Amino acid sequence: MQFESPTKTLDGIPQADRFHHRPGMIPELPADTLAEVVSLADDLDALLTRKPRTKATPFDARRQALLEKHLGRELKTAPEPLTCIGDSNTMFFAGAERLRFIRYRRSALWKPHWINRGMDLLPCFRVFHVGPATAWKAGDPGSSTRSREKIEILLKKDVKPGSKVLLSFGEIDCRIHMAKAVIAGGKIDDVVENTAAKFVKLPQAIAARGFKPIVWGPPQIIPKDENLSSPTFPFIGSWELRRDITYSYTARLREHCEAAGIPMIALAGKYHEPAVKADIKLFHDGTHLSQRLMPLALDELQKAGVLTLS
Repeated sequence: MQFESPTKTLDGIPQADRFHHRPGMIPELPADTLAEVVSLADDLDALLTRKPRTKATPFDARRQALLEKHLGRELKTAPEPLTCIGDSNTMFFAGAERLRFIRYRRSALWKPHWINRGMDLLPCFRVFHVGPATAWKAGDPGSSTRSREKIEILLKKDVKPGSKVLLSFGEIDCRIHMAKAVIAGGKIDDVVENTAAKFVKLPQAIAARGFKPIVWGPPQIIPKDENLSSPTFPFIGSWELRRDITYSYTARLREHCEAAGIPMIALAGKYHEPAVKADIKLFHDGTHLSQRLMPLALDELQKAGVLTLS
């Protein structure tokens, strides 16, 4: 039988082998790639500070080149951007090695709530932040973050009918609210089932309107001890408790998504040994994922058929 040679990539690694690795074997982000992430973020930040709603930028060639660095190969065509909506973990897809929220749209005139956007260093993503919304409340009108109202505005004004929408919620629930419920005496299985069953109604409602939702599961368990909780990104309980909740929630949510025909991708436990803490270097601020994990995320999204990059 004749076998074709694996396609070589820009870094010389066969495409089929690029992410055939054990958890915990994430390669270092090349120094020149990290330098371009920082430089491009600074340049885009300066532009978007002046013109926060601009869409065309003079940096499109650099954005495409950065995406190709993460992929390790050249692209023949410009990608169709995937709209990403969610809490602060969605800003991972904005491509920067820091959080940067850019005010974009008001969701109300009286006591306005803002929809933020990311710098969008990578041309395959358009990122919108709707505040610190939880999976429990993301689909509820009238929540404190007004997340559902913001999502409705984005679907009406910024998302093409029938296009894909990635939803990123649930990490806050895992590190605070569900952990608190379990400490108060709830069983993990019951607590995660209640949240998963409620949240899946949001992508189902979006799908019923002709869009193609994708669920991005909680991507991390913050690798800190209980006494290191901070007022900016607080968490409840031990790392082991939050680990067990996160994996249990991810598994149950996946079952609900599969039953509803909704794709789901989750990275937690894929870039580190599942039973142990991830390396702190994989978080740019101790809480949110580093761009070191972007190649893995791109690979997982492509394998799931969510992204087509050619």
